[in-house]
Amino acid sequence: MKFKVLFLFVTIFTLATNASLAQEDATLPAEIESSFSSTILVGIDGMACQEGCADKISSNLMETEGVVSSEISFENKNGLITFDPTIISIEEVKAVITNTKVKDYVYTINAITTKDN
Repeated sequence: MKFKVLFLFVTIFTLATNASLAQEDATLPAEIESSFSSTILVGIDGMACQEGCADKISSNLMETEGVVSSEISFENKNGLITFDPTIISIEEVKAVITNTKVKDYVYTINAITTKDN
């Protein structure tokens, strides 16, 4: 009898663990599988500091589907952004930057340069 209870417990535990792991995998963000990406250097005016403005713009970009990487620099007044153009356009990337809200700051794009990947 003890063996049957132990076997039943191990079976239920194994099934519950597998179901839990399957649910965790389903909630993870899908990685961009496209081997094609574009990188742009965006000149950004209106940033007041790195910790507030630049980091918030970068955070907003990284939360946007299709953006692979985002390095925004207050010091250089620009951002290096890599994205999948099959998912997000340059115009949408620009909109994320200009729609970022930190206090009353207004961010504008002064230049965009396409980089070779």
